[in-house]
Amino acid sequence: MTFLRATAVAAILAAGGAHAQTTTITFDPLEQPGHFASLFPSYSEGGYNFDSSFLGLLSSAHQSSFAYAGSAGLGATALSTTTLSRADGGAFSLSSISLADFVSLPGSFDVTFVGHQVGGGTVTQTFSLNGSHTFSNYNFTGFDNLLSASWKEGAFRTFQVDNISASVSAVPEPATYGMLLGGLGLLGFMLRRKNAA
Repeated sequence: MTFLRATAVAAILAAGGAHAQTTTITFDPLEQPGHFASLFPSYSEGGYNFDSSFLGLLSSAHQSSFAYAGSAGLGATALSTTTLSRADGGAFSLSSISLADFVSLPGSFDVTFVGHQVGGGTVTQTFSLNGSHTFSNYNFTGFDNLLSASWKEGAFRTFQVDNISASVSAVPEPATYGMLLGGLGLLGFMLRRKNAA
């Protein structure tokens, strides 16, 4: 009886033990020499898509550009909105991001991110940038269960993003579901025998 109970508990724990799969989006494929920047309508990396709003373009500063912040980052043209989503349309979470000035007037400024959650809710968070062309790290709070996240470039203050840490919950394998059902079946069988005795 003890062995059956232990097996059932192990099956339930195994089913609940799916870990999050974390991806760091580095934009390394955008690294290029030169003094200018590349412009493009969309970008994909690690199972995530980045799209720019209508007539907007995404961009990345080349290595000798004054806007280059030490690694390839993703920026966008002024007043355009960038949207991040999973390529498979699934939900995801954001935990951190690196931000740097792209092309702006001097001085610090705020950047606001909006997370669009499964079921229609939203979450927002604002970070303050110091206006330098050096990436700084920022942590998200509550950016979970997202279908997409978006941010808008300003008219005179544009910025770039790098090292986005995104994660999805791992889907349990069919064998794990089998173990869960088997464990629940054993628990039901044990309860029945106990009640019959």
